[in-house]
Amino acid sequence: MFDLSTRSLLNKTFLADGIFSLIAGAALLAAQPLAAVVSPALSPAVVMALGAGLLVWGAFHLAAARKGGPSALATRISIAGDILWQVGSLAILASAYSALTVAGMALIVVAMVGVADFLFFKMRGASQARLLQAA
Repeated sequence: MFDLSTRSLLNKTFLADGIFSLIAGAALLAAQPLAAVVSPALSPAVVMALGAGLLVWGAFHLAAARKGGPSALATRISIAGDILWQVGSLAILASAYSALTVAGMALIVVAMVGVADFLFFKMRGASQARLLQAA
């Protein structure tokens, strides 16, 4: 077991994002009927691709959190990925709202809120890390 109290906010956020992404990715790979819940026009292959992508994203975060925490490059990649997720989600809501079910829209919004939370803590943790390096 490892002691979380000695890890930085950025490192804890990377661990949490990694674990959550692995769980969400595995759930998407296992839940093929989820495609029909989101949109009748959505292919199960898209849900599987999203699940596989989340597995990679989760592994990236867990690997980056090892041995002293994420590097500046890993942090930039992660923050950029979270911003792209938000932009992509908004684009889907704006362009495909008529094809989405209410449950699908709700799932996208819930995912956006979760990613926004991770993004906030990554940015705050990165800011704290810069302050510690300057001192």
